Amino acid sequence: MASKICILSYHYIHNNGAFLFAYGLAKLLKEEFPGSDVKIIDYKSIRLDTYEYLKRFKLLPSIPLFYYKRARLWDSILERHLDLDPDFPHHTNQTQLLNYIYDHYHAIVVGMDVWCIVHSIERPSFPNIYWLPSESTIPKIALGVSAYNSDLALIQRYSRQITGCLNGFDVIGARDRFTYGMVTKHRKREDGLVERIPDPTFLFEFVDTSVVEKLTSLGVDFNRPLVGLMLFGDDELSKRICANYRAKGYQILALSMYNRFADLNLGHLLTPFEWAKTLRYLSFCFTDRFHGTLFCLKSGIPFISLEKDKHLPIAQSKVYDLLVDFNLTQCYTNSGKSGFNPSKMLQLANELEKDWESDIKPRVELTILLMKERYREFIHKMKVQLGW
Repeated sequence: MASKICILSYHYIHNNGAFLFAYGLAKLLKEEFPGSDVKIIDYKSIRLDTYEYLKRFKLLPSIPLFYYKRARLWDSILERHLDLDPDFPHHTNQTQLLNYIYDHYHAIVVGMDVWCIVHSIERPSFPNIYWLPSESTIPKIALGVSAYNSDLALIQRYSRQITGCLNGFDVIGARDRFTYGMVTKHRKREDGLVERIPDPTFLFEFVDTSVVEKLTSLGVDFNRPLVGLMLFGDDELSKRICANYRAKGYQILALSMYNRFADLNLGHLLTPFEWAKTLRYLSFCFTDRFHGTLFCLKSGIPFISLEKDKHLPIAQSKVYDLLVDFNLTQCYTNSGKSGFNPSKMLQLANELEKDWESDIKPRVELTILLMKERYREFIHKMKVQLGW
């Protein structure tokens, strides 16, 4: 059994889902492998880290230092709640990083959207460290890994290199159908464990917080129904949603990114643990985030998921893929597609809110239980595969 396990992910992004993914995965590995030393490698892609750093200087009219304050909050949360490897430098070249990992650990786990192959300032170019391209004597494991939104032309161009990288992995748990299809098509190695598995964040257990008292002090009125917004870059739609719910007496909370039409912006004030707990008190939520959708499901609240990438084929949507598993594709919409009608979307939201408790919520709760069981079964297979 491995005694030192490291995790390589996008743990440092100022994103609730990215943090809770890393936190939840580390906690899961500690539970499944008692006595093991599980650490998160505090590696930061220079390109992605620079992008995240520059965002904090974006000034906003009503809350000028919103993103700066959010970044400061994130820095403190990372230091306090993630078991980061204290000896590893943030930035280094790929060869030095892999040599360090192979010299100091008995297994390495990569996870989240780290296999997305695109030309973008937000993602490192392929082949990057998250593909673990060099040979090693320790097991290579991918858990909840995703390649969603990859450029199909780039996948074709790099197919030989992709095959070489995938052949090096002993265990692959793909988070979505697109990634699983890519893996099974390009991986030629016949042994090992390859399956499609749920996101490990489904196993996250809510942490006790005093979030109700905090929210009350920030102006949240629990005597009114609450609507959550996790939308970015679509002002007209946000304005339409807010006007609709404000007319019905709802209070509107922006829970992640800044939204100038919300009654309260809380994304720079809530820790990821508080964010997750806050969702439980919403009457409805609109989100364009994968983990926003996931935590709406975990919290048992009605929601609509709007596709963030307007031109993304539905077959590559990680949000749609997730909702297929819950038989809730009616909760998905892409506001960039022709024929999108905001009025019909708001009418659907009313219907979902009305039918949620009696009809939909029990089915969601059962599906989550089955997902947790499926994940535990996969971990058991992984133990057998690796002889742990």
